[in-house]
Amino acid sequence: MNLMKNIICFFCFLSVIGLPSCNNSPTKKYVDITEQDYKHDSDTIDVQRIYFKTATAANTAQEVINLNAGQVAFIRESLIHADSLIKVIFPDKSVTNFTIENLDDLIDAWNTDSSKFKCSRTYFINSIGVAFGEYLVKEYKMRWEIVADENGSDYSTTIDELRISNFPINSVLKAIDQKREGSLSTISLVTKREISELGKKK
Repeated sequence: MNLMKNIICFFCFLSVIGLPSCNNSPTKKYVDITEQDYKHDSDTIDVQRIYFKTATAANTAQEVINLNAGQVAFIRESLIHADSLIKVIFPDKSVTNFTIENLDDLIDAWNTDSSKFKCSRTYFINSIGVAFGEYLVKEYKMRWEIVADENGSDYSTTIDELRISNFPINSVLKAIDQKREGSLSTISLVTKREISELGKKK
């Protein structure tokens, strides 16, 4: 299927990628967008000032796939792993009662001294990424799906009727690679804003 207008993809902490209608089609694909293509913006959501940047990407062929049994098992196992990682820093928290700020603090702790977690980087990213995805699922009534395009596939949390997709595992990867602070909280707030704005247009 082709991407449709108003799909908002949160590929990373400060970026919101809008996919346009046919009468306003850019030529750059997401992977070709450079820093010069972004417009810097800010907003106040729940009395918090957030800063982010936006860019418009060309439509690309995309397939949205339901999770298979193995992928469902991966989500379940990753949540068990996340529970253990959360308790490293927050002994009174678990995968059932953590806050989004707790996840940002865990990323900060990893970026400061990853040895305290006694796990691989991939294990940490997958575990915290899935915990973040589950937070979005519960908080905003999103659902897990696989999104595939010419660049590969990734776990996504989506609201199909609003054409909103987040990529929570990739968001944690970006937060670690780029040493970002507060990134998951920002993505959550921007998601809340987009759900509200797109919901008004339905």
